[in-house]
Parts: sequence; C-alpha cells; structure tokens
Amino acid sequence: MKLNYRDRIIIGVLLALVLLLGGFFLLIKPTNEDIKTNKAELSELEKSKAEVDSKIAEIPGIKNDITVAYDNGIKFTESFVDFENYDNTRKFDQYMQKLAEDNKVTITSLSVSDIGVSSIGYYYFVPPVVAESFRLQFDINGELKKEISELRKESNALATRTAENIMKADYVITVTGEEKEDIWNYMKAVEEQKETIIIDSVSLANIAIKEKKDSQQNQGEEEKLPTATFVISLYSVVEMSEPDMEMK
Repeated sequence: MKLNYRDRIIIGVLLALVLLLGGFFLLIKPTNEDIKTNKAELSELEKSKAEVDSKIAEIPGIKNDITVAYDNGIKFTESFVDFENYDNTRKFDQYMQKLAEDNKVTITSLSVSDIGVSSIGYYYFVPPVVAESFRLQFDINGELKKEISELRKESNALATRTAENIMKADYVITVTGEEKEDIWNYMKAVEEQKETIIIDSVSLANIAIKEKKDSQQNQGEEEKLPTATFVISLYSVVEMSEPDMEMK
C-alpha cells in the first residue's frame, strides 16, 4: 500500500508518541519513583539530624549536671570513715589516740572485727497516738485516721524506703581515766567527732572508786581506775571514680 505524504506524517507523529511514552515508562517513571524515595529518606535523615543536634546542644548541660552530682556525692562521703585507713587496730588506735590524749584517758585494749557489708536504715520517729487502736474502732467518719496519716506522713514515707548497704566494722575499746569525768568527756568526744562512728553500747566499772577519800583506802591496795568499754561501729562508703566526660 502506497502511503501519501499526509499518512506518513501521521505515522511519524504516532511513532514519536510511542517512543516518548516508552521512554517515560522505561526511564523517566522509575527515576521519578527513586526521587520520591530519596526525598522520603532525606526527610527522615533531616529529622534524625535535628534530634542529634538537639542532643548535642544538651551535652554541656548534662555534663554540668553530672559534675554537680559527682561533687555532691564526694562531699557526702567526707563524713564517712575511710576504710582503707582504719582497717586494722594499729591504724585505728592512731586515729583514736588523739581523742584519748585530749581527754586524759588511756586505751588499754582494742579489738576489731573484719570489715563487711551491712545495711543501714533511715532513722525516723513515729509520733504516738493515745489509745490509737481503741479510738479507731469509733472513728466511723475517718477523721482520726486522716489526722494520724497527716501526723505520720514523714515517718510513713521513710519507713517505705529500702535500707541501703554500707561497709561496717565493729570495734571494742577499753579505756581508763584518773577521774570519771575523763570517761564522760572521752565518750562525748567520740560521739561528736566528724567521722561516722556510732557508740552501740558502753559498760562502766570502778566509776565510784575515785570518790573514796585516800584515808578510806586500805594501805597497799592497788588503785582501781574508772574504766569504760565501748562497742562502736564505723561506717564506710566507696568513693566513686570521676566520670570520663570525654568518652575516650
């Protein structure tokens, strides 16, 4: 069949359209889909970048918070006994000797237990309520119960806290003094010194002996000095290493 000029023009246009459509579906459309995918990935990356930038901006504040918390922790540990310095009787005797000398007593014996881990609870006072259980039987509107709850708010909160673990060593110290007042002064000095030392018990002997007049003492009788035996506990904590803020 012989095609005239007009037919050839129409066929050429149709072939051009077919090529354009084929090129679109084979090349342009996949590329367009890739562009959409890349835009979505870019949006997610930009979101992640914004989150990272936000965290980086917070780092100086976080570092400061960590530093403050660490410094407060170190300051808190200053009141506890350094267990590395008082882990034997010789070192502990050296530590306590100044208190003994200042209060004119002599340490005659000192025994020490091994340092171990113990729990230490919170000290709190539970306010008493007169005839509590009896009165609660008639508290039909709950006023007394509410009053008691408010009264014991602090003690109830402390009672629910978990007891913390701490390092502890027990010591038994016997001291003698020329006068019973020396014993009292030594006891007060142990109680008031800055380290975390608690006197658990005290037993006294010969406290009244020095009150006798010399004329009443038998000749040749050995003088008995006022004596006190203290059972005390030393509490220690482990000092935490300083945090590495540079994350090396």
